[in-house]
Amino acid sequence: MRLLPCLILLLLLPTAAIADNGDKYYGDKPPRQAMVLPGYSPEEAKARLDASPLQPIEGIWEYPDEMVTVVVERFSSPQFSGKLKYRIVLIDSEDLSLLPGTVIGYIAESADDRKFELWLYSEQDGINLLGPGKCVATLEGDGTSLIFKRSSLKTRIRFNLSRFLPKLFRFISISPYIDKEELPIGFSKIYPALDDNESRHHEIRYL
Repeated sequence: MRLLPCLILLLLLPTAAIADNGDKYYGDKPPRQAMVLPGYSPEEAKARLDASPLQPIEGIWEYPDEMVTVVVERFSSPQFSGKLKYRIVLIDSEDLSLLPGTVIGYIAESADDRKFELWLYSEQDGINLLGPGKCVATLEGDGTSLIFKRSSLKTRIRFNLSRFLPKLFRFISISPYIDKEELPIGFSKIYPALDDNESRHHEIRYL
């Protein structure tokens, strides 16, 4: 069902958005416009994950508020600083204008192995994602939730909100607010699942 629109969009998509420019060095900040990578169906993403031991943050995640499914995977590239150890790649979305394989963000580790610095693209211009915004997320519980928490400050910088992940960016960038209990906003891990020993298939275990 998605094949025809994806083929049409691939023909329209600028070549620079699909392939890395080998002469460009991005350092520890993502490029302004998201890249689109080939070979990112759910089956292909699972095969990549199954091929090596995983860190707790790696896997397939669902963002139910926007009906988006992504894979978090390790990557390295001479175009990026080693600080950016993971990328977040779209593998399914209700928005058919977005291609599977679109890199929607990047992740850096911190001194706390359950807290991460994330860059997520916040703007959508047709089939392109633009404007990465930085936020912090926490791996909670048994590692099945990646939760975006509000800052402890009463005022925060407002990202340039757009049509891409609007509920998420409204949550993490809203200006002065009243403290009240709210439902958590974040990603839920759907693969790999816990096994009988309450560990994940191929996931690195720390003793």
